Amino acid sequence: MKEGQTILLVDYNESVIETVRKMADETGLRLILAEDGQEGLDLAKAELPDLIIIRKDVPMLDALSVSVLLKQSHETDNIPVVLISEVTSSSEKERLHDAGCSGFIEEPFTADDLRRRLEDWLS
Repeated sequence: MKEGQTILLVDYNESVIETVRKMADETGLRLILAEDGQEGLDLAKAELPDLIIIRKDVPMLDALSVSVLLKQSHETDNIPVVLISEVTSSSEKERLHDAGCSGFIEEPFTADDLRRRLEDWLS
C-alpha cells in the first residue's frame, strides 16, 4: 500500500464511509465516493482507481453487474474489486469471484481490519 493510491468506495452506509475515510486519512490514500453502482462505474472509468470497494447491494447497478462491466473493458479489467457484505456463502463467493471480484470484506469491520486487508490488495 503506497501513499497516494486511489480507492473508489461505492456505498451508501454512513458508518462504512466514515470507517474507510478514517483509514484512508491515516494511510495517505486518496478516497473517491459513489452512492450507487452506476455512479461507481462512471467514476471507475474516469478515475481508474487502484482499488474499488463496493457494497454488494448498491442501488442502480449491483456489485456483480459493476464488476462484470469493469472486467469487460481493457482500461478497467485489472482494477481489483472488493465486495462489502454481511456473511456470504461459499457458493455466493464463488459466483462473485467468477464475476471478477478479487475479495470480500464481511461486516462488521474496523479501520484496522480494512487496513490489513488493503495491504494484500494494493501491494
